[in-house]
Amino acid sequence: MAKKQILTNDNIETDIRNALKNPANLSRFEHYGSLVPIWIFSGLALTAMLVFQKYYKIVLIASLIFIIAYLAVDHFRRKNSIKNVSLDDYDLNVERVLNVIEEIYSTDNRNRVSKKLKEVSVRIMYFENGKSWNIPKDNYTWSGEAPMSDKALYQLAHAGDEFIVVTKKDTGDVAVAYPSAYFEYKS
Repeated sequence: MAKKQILTNDNIETDIRNALKNPANLSRFEHYGSLVPIWIFSGLALTAMLVFQKYYKIVLIASLIFIIAYLAVDHFRRKNSIKNVSLDDYDLNVERVLNVIEEIYSTDNRNRVSKKLKEVSVRIMYFENGKSWNIPKDNYTWSGEAPMSDKALYQLAHAGDEFIVVTKKDTGDVAVAYPSAYFEYKS
C-alpha cells in the first residue's frame, strides 16, 4: 500500500470551498423538494393576480422584484459563506461507511434545441452515525496524488471502510469526507 497523503487544515478548507462552489447533485427527493417553494410562490402570485385583477401588473412587478431580490441575497450569502470558510465551524470525526448507493433519475430539462430528458446521477455515502454525503463530482482537487471523482469514490468505498468526516457544527451536514486508507489528518 502506498504512503498516506497528509491532510492539513488548509486542504480541508480548500475542499469545503470547492464543495460550496460546486455542490453535488441532489437526490431525486431533494430535487423535487427544492421545487416546492417555487410552486407555492407561483401559486400565491397567480392567486393575487386573480384576486386583484385590476392591479395584476403591480402584483406581477412586485413578484419579479421579490424574485430578483431573493436571488441577489442568495448569491451574496453563498459568496460570503465561500469566502469565510473556517475549520472552527466544522467537526472532524472518523466514521465507518454503512452503505454507498448510486441513484439515477431523469429531470425534464427540455428546451427548443434539445428534446431529451436530463439524466442525473447521484452517488450517496451513508455513515454508521446516520449521516449521509452526496459526493460532489470532483474531490481533493488540491491533491497531486489522490484527486478523485464521485465515481472513483463510489467504487472505492465499501461498508466498514473508515473515513475522516468533516461536518458543519450548526447543521450536522457532511461537508467532505476522506478515505482513511489514503489520507492521514495532521492539524
